[in-house]
Amino acid sequence: MKRRTIQIPALALMVLICTGLCALVFLFAYQQARESAVSRLHDEQMIHAKQAAQGIQDYFSTWSGILSSMARMKEIAAADASGRQQMEFFYDAHKEQIRAFTRVDENGIVLVSIPQREMAGRNIASQKHIQELLRTHKPVVSDVFRAVQGYDAIAMHVPVYEGGRFRGSIAIVINFQNLAKRYLDVIRIGKTGHAWVISRDGTELYSPVPGHSGQSILSDGKGYPVLLAVARQMMRGLSGTATYTAPAEGDPHGAPARQLAVFHPIPIGNTFWSIAVASSEREILASLAAYRNRLVLAVLILLAGGVAVSIFVVRAMVIVKEEEAHREAEEELRASEQRYRDLFEHNPAPMLVYERGTLEMVAVNDAFLIAYGYTMDEVLSLHLTDLYPEGEKQKIAEVAARLSGHTYVGEWHHRRKDGTVFPIVVTSHDIVYKGRTCRIAVVTDITERKKMEKAVEEESQFNRILLEQSPDGIVIIDPETARFINFNGAVCRQLGYSREEFAKLTVFDVEARETHEETRRRIAEILANGRGSFETLQRTRTGELRNVEVNAQIVNVQDHPVYYCIWRDVTEHKKLEEQLRQSQKMESVGRLAGGVAHDFNNMLGVIIGSAELCRHRLPEESPLHKYLEHILKAAQRSSEITKQLLAFSRKEIVSPKPVNLNSQIIDAEKMLCRLIGEDVRLNFKPATSIWTVLIDPSQLDQILMNLSANSRDAMPDGGTLNIETANVRLDADYCRHHSGCAPGDYVKLTVSDTGIGMDRETREHIFEPFFTTKGLGVGTGLGLATVYGIVTQNDGFINVYSEPGHGTVFTIYFPRLGDAEADEEEIDAAIPSTGSGTVLLVEDEEMLLWTTTRMLEEMGYTVIQAQSPEVAIGICGKGERIDLVLTDVVMPGMNGREMAERIRAIRPEVKVLFMSGYTADIVAQRGIVEEGMHYISKPLDARKLNEKIAQMLAS
Repeated sequence: MKRRTIQIPALALMVLICTGLCALVFLFAYQQARESAVSRLHDEQMIHAKQAAQGIQDYFSTWSGILSSMARMKEIAAADASGRQQMEFFYDAHKEQIRAFTRVDENGIVLVSIPQREMAGRNIASQKHIQELLRTHKPVVSDVFRAVQGYDAIAMHVPVYEGGRFRGSIAIVINFQNLAKRYLDVIRIGKTGHAWVISRDGTELYSPVPGHSGQSILSDGKGYPVLLAVARQMMRGLSGTATYTAPAEGDPHGAPARQLAVFHPIPIGNTFWSIAVASSEREILASLAAYRNRLVLAVLILLAGGVAVSIFVVRAMVIVKEEEAHREAEEELRASEQRYRDLFEHNPAPMLVYERGTLEMVAVNDAFLIAYGYTMDEVLSLHLTDLYPEGEKQKIAEVAARLSGHTYVGEWHHRRKDGTVFPIVVTSHDIVYKGRTCRIAVVTDITERKKMEKAVEEESQFNRILLEQSPDGIVIIDPETARFINFNGAVCRQLGYSREEFAKLTVFDVEARETHEETRRRIAEILANGRGSFETLQRTRTGELRNVEVNAQIVNVQDHPVYYCIWRDVTEHKKLEEQLRQSQKMESVGRLAGGVAHDFNNMLGVIIGSAELCRHRLPEESPLHKYLEHILKAAQRSSEITKQLLAFSRKEIVSPKPVNLNSQIIDAEKMLCRLIGEDVRLNFKPATSIWTVLIDPSQLDQILMNLSANSRDAMPDGGTLNIETANVRLDADYCRHHSGCAPGDYVKLTVSDTGIGMDRETREHIFEPFFTTKGLGVGTGLGLATVYGIVTQNDGFINVYSEPGHGTVFTIYFPRLGDAEADEEEIDAAIPSTGSGTVLLVEDEEMLLWTTTRMLEEMGYTVIQAQSPEVAIGICGKGERIDLVLTDVVMPGMNGREMAERIRAIRPEVKVLFMSGYTADIVAQRGIVEEGMHYISKPLDARKLNEKIAQMLAS
């Protein structure tokens, strides 16, 4: 009986294995055959779909070319009698293929319709495809519509131009059934193969199911979600394969059938259709029936042979091993009992034995009694759950009830006799103890281990906080490979990389000043000294250079020295230091100039007074009169210079009063015209409702005279001098990016010319006293310094923008006078950060490139920097996503318009926004920016820039 008991499970197992293997063979072979048949079907379907798509596309392309040629005929554009006659001839020649020939004007009114002449004068502007034609002025193809004659039709419109002016369209109407019969009805794969076509909005243009053509597939297919999913992919213009359930062809009310299909887009001018070629899955699988039957027969034969072999093998194995197993079992039992007894009694770890069904404690060793404080009699009166705290009793009872046969390891808590609870790890497995089915368990106290784990976790968490919350970049570098072993988030933020990108870099990839050899020498030097500090330049992901202060030291990690560095970005600190030095220099020069001018003015008073006294005392015919006049002219000229010095140093006595800049400039206009001469044209563009400012009128005249004289000297061959006024409101963000200004309301005075311009080096020194580019004896170098002094004396600030060969623009901001101060909350409002997209910023000025990048990033845009037109063109050629190009107009080598034309040759769809410190009319006069191009003036106002970009991206 025992032999039979052993034999039956083994035999059953082998038979089960044979059956499973045979089933796997059958499934694998049949699945391969099925996939091969489906793949061949899809290939055939896709060929039909692409042929139909290409045919339809060529059909419309041919008609588009024919109509485009006719649209260029003057008679067609004029729609006169000659044009109508031409349309009659054309219709007669092609009436076998087209049903109507129509001329529509630019307002959507039918001018000529052949042969339906009664259509003339009808307004069809409300039709969707006509609206698209009138909006885009490009060829359009309508969706399928039901003609009044009762057939499905398609209209194709081509725009008509007359001398560059849009004059409507010419259109043909095509019988869609003829088109379908030619390209779609012929698609038959097997007995059930068919095709169906939908438009991009889901209208069923062609369907084998009666009554579906002209309906929306989104409504007809509501009961078939998989079919709707396929249709949505087709409406997106995608290509692929699909399996869906739908009514069978010709039987819309019958049982749904599974269809195997491919789908492919049909581009048609302004729109696209999508074709699907489908076949019944049942028909495809029916072709595999004979193969499947042969395969089943072969598998059954293989299974029968396997079962016979299994019976023979199992019977032989059982007979041979039965006696041997019996002897080994007896010996193992005796040895096992002795082994368990020794391990149990002498084990230093607490051990216990409990009955599996009742959970009664059966035995414990001495180590258990010592650790828990019980006597043997007390332990034997307990159950296993009595050792656990109240919160774990129910759970341990459930776990213990499920344990059977396998070894169990788990973490719990135990309670000693005195009530103290401590964490433990328990390991248990089944044994037979004194004829009872039990489990033996070994208990390990892990109290100390838990304390250590907690301490390590707290220290690790603290170190992570220190690392990630540091505002400075922290990196750990392998000295041998220069790769980054570890780093914090501040490094990625400083250099613009993601963590995944930065982990792939080395020190050489971000170092911008040192060569590889110099960097390796520095690492070796710090390895030798143990620490070091230095400043360097690093290159960000976008190519921007940043000043970084590095503090490094060598530390040992797992007996391996590593290069531990703290990187502090001091770029802004450097810029502020440079601004402070420049400000201090100007202040010092101003104080010196003011003191010298004050004393010199006193001496000039003595000279002028003495010369006047001498001139009055001498006879008129005295030859000394001429010498005294020269002395007086030189002294008066020197007096003018001292006045300019006093204005620059802000020590001149002034009488400020409320001034309307428009009125003051109008009063000074005649004087300025005489000053600049006849070959320079003066244009004044005053703003309406200009705010009042507080300034000495004579100081304003002095500003206008100095700037006008400066512009006149910059236009030796004549030109244009423009003076403009405007009210502006500067917010906190603008002031954060432009030093020297404070948030508030200002009146802006802009003086620009079309002169020779200045290079960057000259612009950096123009406000310094005695700096001049004119010849010896021509200029004093105090004109612009005086302007600077007057503006700052009146709490204003001044900006200059100039490029060689492109003129100069001075922009002065005077604070608004009165109680109409800007609302504090509005001034401090942050830049809107709602932008999204990628902006290619082209600017040759490094400081402006950095400032504008920060403004755009705070708005939410991703910025790609380019410091020259050549770099920008190269970036566009790489295929990166670019939503808009923001470019300076005047740059060395190539202007912004030339660069934009070369970029559009590569990427016609890209939008371009020009910016310049010159006024719009000056830029237009030079032909750099034409009417219709997008333009914004410098200095950039963050809010206006954000609105301009958002408007362009939304158009």
